[in-house]
Amino acid sequence: MMTVKSFATEQNLWCRIEDAVKQALEGNAVDALLQRLAGVPIKSSRASRMLGAYIFKTGEPVCIRLQFVQSPESLQQTFLHEVAHACDHLSHQPKKVQRRGHGRAWQAWAVALGILPVRCGESAELAQLHRTRLKPVAVCLKCGFVLQRVRRLNRRGDYIHRSCGGRLKTL
Repeated sequence: MMTVKSFATEQNLWCRIEDAVKQALEGNAVDALLQRLAGVPIKSSRASRMLGAYIFKTGEPVCIRLQFVQSPESLQQTFLHEVAHACDHLSHQPKKVQRRGHGRAWQAWAVALGILPVRCGESAELAQLHRTRLKPVAVCLKCGFVLQRVRRLNRRGDYIHRSCGGRLKTL
């Protein structure tokens, strides 16, 4: 099983993560955060619209999901972006339940990790993957437009084509 530490070591990023944590925290909090962060599993994502995601449940980290169909540079940036989420989550005060995903605390972690504090990244490889997964799901009965999506439409729903107002028939 791949973990944050094993992946970061393989990508020569673990020292960068250690430095960021040491810069942001003091004393025992540094070792505690690094230990918790090191064991977070890394899983492959099947998503075709997201480069990565930090998943947690009931206050505990579950995993970091990464879409490996992207350039090595983009993969490193995505990984560090998700590590910033993990650091923000694991270092916050336990009583503070509501957190802003890309708020000031996360932005501080992103800067400490040496990445731009931006919300969304782009990947030409992921866009191509998404295009290959598209399939026809409905046809407009008025103009003949073929709607393509990754997921099918609910067959019981009534859908209208926005451009011409015609009814969409699910395939």
